[in-house]
Amino acid sequence: MKIDKSALLTVREYFDRRMYALVDLRMSLECEPSLTGFPPFDSLQRVVGRLDPAPETMFRLFRLGETVDDGAFRAAFPEPVVDALVCTELVIRTGDGWRTPGLLLVPAQGLLLIAGTPPSYPTADGFPRAWFDLSTNFVAATLPGSLRGARVLDVCSGTGVQSLLCAIRGAESVLGVELDESGVVIASANAVLNGVADRVEFRVSDVLSALHPEETFDFVVANLPYAPVIGGTVAPDSVTGIGNAVLWPLLEQLPAHLSEAATGILATWRSIGHGGDSYQLRAITESLAAVGAAVTAYLDPAFDTVDGVLRMLHKDLSRRDTPVDVDAVVASVRRLVERAELPMDGFYNQLIHFSRAGGTAPAAVFGLARPGTA
Repeated sequence: MKIDKSALLTVREYFDRRMYALVDLRMSLECEPSLTGFPPFDSLQRVVGRLDPAPETMFRLFRLGETVDDGAFRAAFPEPVVDALVCTELVIRTGDGWRTPGLLLVPAQGLLLIAGTPPSYPTADGFPRAWFDLSTNFVAATLPGSLRGARVLDVCSGTGVQSLLCAIRGAESVLGVELDESGVVIASANAVLNGVADRVEFRVSDVLSALHPEETFDFVVANLPYAPVIGGTVAPDSVTGIGNAVLWPLLEQLPAHLSEAATGILATWRSIGHGGDSYQLRAITESLAAVGAAVTAYLDPAFDTVDGVLRMLHKDLSRRDTPVDVDAVVASVRRLVERAELPMDGFYNQLIHFSRAGGTAPAAVFGLARPGTA
């Protein structure tokens, strides 16, 4: 897609005028429940089919990712909006109809977000694009109510949800870093759509490689990969290398970019647990303690099995551009888990708050002591 400020604002004005977010909320009451922002496709499709013709076309295009015919498209959108959608490449011509290039327009967290079509939708084209899920909403719930005057760093920024929310809550400046170049384009467009582009910047970055040495931040939010990815194309040497391809370099690079009173949230998912603790939590606590930061960890059981996590790893490795013996790597990772020095008792999701201005010792909340047996 292309970022054209005038065109994107034309799109936003029209969608607001048609009360797109309100209609979306109303439809969600009749769909099967979904905390991710993406109701089950069949359920949403049934409800969309009951809308009047113009909104039905809007939602078929931008919530379902379906193709619509030219007549319906031009009846739903005035010519200036058609021009804006074409200019930004939010729609493309296909035969006698129109579709999006694998992108949806989704109201979420009080924002209007461009996001990739989720893989669970039959309209997804198989090309991975930045989108958001339940983890995004959990992290958003941890953000401070006010960030007035703060310099904010958003690691693994994806569609830019956390960056935009931080700007709306008063941050002086926000920098989002993301490895996926198309994700940076999507997030930058979202900053324009939501009126905060003057204070939000996104950069393509391998962890923090795109930061300048002198840049420091008062608040950091990092929603780390939800899938148990590994770095490279071979099995790690120990169980600590599972799911931490981003975390370990982040812990090495982050201290140099923290202001004297910095605080932040690190979200890690499917951490290998053992009795109310995890390798990740210990590493984070030790790393941040070295720069005078106290850590509070909020643990929640992840109801995943070893087999399920390994299937996710298999899927991730299969998508790599470089050659990899996927089955051999997954088998090696299984052996690492089975022979870990500390026997695992399941997986944890962790929302970890840190503060250089003081804090408390690690603590589990939600009344959940440990996850179920793996």
